[in-house]
Amino acid sequence: MTSEPFVSVHRSRRSLHNQPVSEPRKPQISWPLVFTVLSWGFNFVSLKLLYKEIDTPAVALLRFGAMWAVLIPLCLFRGLSLKYDRSDAIRVLFSGFLAMGLYMVLFLEGMSMTSPAEGAIILATSPVLTYIISILVKAERFNAAAMLNSLVAFIGVGLVILGGSSSTGGTVLGNLVIFGSSIVWSGSIVYMKPLLRKYEASQLLALSMPGGAIVMIPFGFHAVSVTHFAAISLAGWLMFLQVSILSGVVGFACYYLGVKQVGPSQTSLYQYFVPPTAMFFAWVLMGKTLAPIQGVGFVILLIGVILTTRARQNLGEVRTST
Repeated sequence: MTSEPFVSVHRSRRSLHNQPVSEPRKPQISWPLVFTVLSWGFNFVSLKLLYKEIDTPAVALLRFGAMWAVLIPLCLFRGLSLKYDRSDAIRVLFSGFLAMGLYMVLFLEGMSMTSPAEGAIILATSPVLTYIISILVKAERFNAAAMLNSLVAFIGVGLVILGGSSSTGGTVLGNLVIFGSSIVWSGSIVYMKPLLRKYEASQLLALSMPGGAIVMIPFGFHAVSVTHFAAISLAGWLMFLQVSILSGVVGFACYYLGVKQVGPSQTSLYQYFVPPTAMFFAWVLMGKTLAPIQGVGFVILLIGVILTTRARQNLGEVRTST
């Protein structure tokens, strides 16, 4: 939360003058971000539970349709236009192809082959991957400290990926697919950045959905057509509600509300709690734990991600002040 400057009166022998002083920012709890952490952390577990009743491709297409059905009235209720400039058409649709199509297919397929904790940890590489991709496309300046810390993070994720086994609930292949989804997601963030200066986040998601449909419909149509919906339990439907609406729509809405409340820097701190939250839910509800080497990898990864994020923020502050 950005505080308003106040006036402090100082007496001196020469004159009485006013000097604006910035009130220091006080840490505060953002309850929308707390909800986001809980919903995103539980999302990894709810997917695994949902897969017991619905095939992965069917989950993908049904989730996609439910999100689209909620986003459209949400945008209309908020007075956001569902039209985009003709000059933005290719970029909007391709961002949907990446973020709502290819990324979701890789993520959902990867989660069918790995554990909730491993999936959450590997996806935590997104800030590091976003930075590297930004460097490659010259959207951000190179920073030696950030790059060194990125390498530290990749050592950690390597330990998590290679440590996957039947005893932890994950596989090396599943972990690699999740890592691939993280690369696609990070690339989509960089690609969408110019659009997010022009369109609100939920508005852009709704507008980009047709691009995602290019991937989702062929991927999930047959699976949905043979799904026996009457056999899905109440628990299954609740897990689907969590995966599609609470995590997919409300979670993102709360995330961007949290950004407005506490700013991007403090928001990034909340994201660090998503993997431990997923690990906790996986342990309580599924009895899944990490292998010792994966626990070491998670700590190394978290240190690398935090230091990379701080280095990027410091670079931004220097550029702003110069």
